[in-house]
Amino acid sequence: MNTTRHSVPLSVGQEAMNVAWRLEPRKWTNIIPVPLAVDGELDLGRLRAAADILGSTFPQLRGRVTGSPGAHRLDWGDAPPIPVTESTTDLGRDEAVRAAWQVPFDLRTGPLARVQVITGPGWRVLLLTLHHIVGDGASVLLLLEALRQAYAGEPVTVPDDPGVLEAHALRTVRLAEGEEGERHRAYWAAELDAGMAPLTLPATPAEPPRYTMVSDLLPDDLVAGLRHRAETSGVSYVTALMAGYYALLRRHSGSSDILSFLPHHGRTAPEARQQVGYFVNLLPIRARMSPADTYTDLMRQLRGRVKNALAHGELPQPTIMRSAGLVGPQARELTHRGIFQYWHAGLRDGLDVMDLPLTAPGAHARLSLLDIESTAGFTLAVMVREDSAGTHVLWKDPAGALGEPLLKTLAADYHEVLWTIADDPGSPLAEIVAAPDAGTASATEGAAVGRTDAGALATMTELWQDVLGIDGIGPEDSFFELGGHSLLAESLIIDVSSRFGREVELSVLFSRPRLGEFTEHVVGPQE
Repeated sequence: MNTTRHSVPLSVGQEAMNVAWRLEPRKWTNIIPVPLAVDGELDLGRLRAAADILGSTFPQLRGRVTGSPGAHRLDWGDAPPIPVTESTTDLGRDEAVRAAWQVPFDLRTGPLARVQVITGPGWRVLLLTLHHIVGDGASVLLLLEALRQAYAGEPVTVPDDPGVLEAHALRTVRLAEGEEGERHRAYWAAELDAGMAPLTLPATPAEPPRYTMVSDLLPDDLVAGLRHRAETSGVSYVTALMAGYYALLRRHSGSSDILSFLPHHGRTAPEARQQVGYFVNLLPIRARMSPADTYTDLMRQLRGRVKNALAHGELPQPTIMRSAGLVGPQARELTHRGIFQYWHAGLRDGLDVMDLPLTAPGAHARLSLLDIESTAGFTLAVMVREDSAGTHVLWKDPAGALGEPLLKTLAADYHEVLWTIADDPGSPLAEIVAAPDAGTASATEGAAVGRTDAGALATMTELWQDVLGIDGIGPEDSFFELGGHSLLAESLIIDVSSRFGREVELSVLFSRPRLGEFTEHVVGPQE
């Protein structure tokens, strides 16, 4: 680590997470929990020493967000160490781990990583928790390897260079704003053109709402059959799994135009491949299916769409959505319904997440990775994880909006669809079993605008036009429909608060995105 550097600028994706946290600082979106079951004796003193080594080797984990809009930085100067705590509980393992990881981080103060050892009746878990702003799936494998080395008293061989983080952040800004990203922006604008409908599934929401997950391990013979079919069809194993997922969403939603997101590792620069940090980019993959399509057709369509998406996948996801006019809370309801996450946890040589030794004189423990209950703000999150135990499929309903019965149905039907792909991919896609309910209008759509002082409205209009760089904005115009995004929103709020002499929360603009209603909230209606 280059110790002369103690901060780096935020990337476009990190800035979006920073804004999301400011909107809802008590929400646990963008937290990555890594729960590991402990078998054997764990030396807490060595674990604390190992955490200190992780914090000095990768000091960004101890960082905090500083600066102002357009100049926010991840800063670890004079940062405290990564906290390590120990606790006991009478709760069941899953419930206790969930309660521990869902404690939000404070991005203003840091640290943005923590280590907890939780002991319950007949179980013990080592829980490493990160905020997504400092890490991603590839980072988890790097950190586990570094933890193993540090605990054993070995030199940490995982490299780290904050210059790589800075170069990546600056490149995302150039792609988002400059000519370098123009062809990418044009591609996504065409790919995500109008006509999409929100994914609607026959939900039975949990009461009270709660994080719900169904875990499944695909049978070995199914995995072998899918791998063989993927090879003979000229697609990857991941594409075959994705085809089953898209066909399943079509079957249960009644929609033949399915949009879901696929995380891309984002480590396109060779020096970033062994770097702890946030590089992943979420790519929207849109598949259009017809009743005559076969599973082979769908696999080949997805192969092409993923290939094209990767060719334009350096453009940051917030910019992708802005290029297509899909910004603001209404658009998020349309787009952020599903995500398909594929994580190969066996990619790092010599690291087995299902059998990770922590070895010290007189204390030997073995760790095994449990199901990861993370969320990136999607209604349905499906994580396919490969490791030495096989192919795991986790069906996640973070907000409890879908309900356990639907998740179990989806998990069971997924097996059926995957078997069809393996045995008879030339057969038509499974028939639709549920049609979506009629959609309802957005709460802000067509909302009446109260009478607002003309002078205040004129001042607010001027501020909006300055920030957005366009003229002719009217009271019914939406900030996000006009091309506003999270960074511009933060700049606007600062200007509004200064001009009107009152503190305005960022969340006000997201809940009242139209000029008239936003102005009325800030200054009050005319009497």
